[in-house]
Amino acid sequence: MSTPSRFKAPLILVLSLALLCAGVAVLVGVFGLLVKLLGPA
Repeated sequence: MSTPSRFKAPLILVLSLALLCAGVAVLVGVFGLLVKLLGPA
C-alpha cells in the first residue's frame, strides 16, 4: 500500500518543526555555554 499524500504533508510539517526546535535548542545551548564561559564564573 502506498502512503496517501494527505499523510505526507503533516509528516513533512512535523519533521520541519522538529528540526526547527532542535536548531533553536542548539543555539540556546551554545549561547548559554558562551555566557557561562565569558561571564563571571
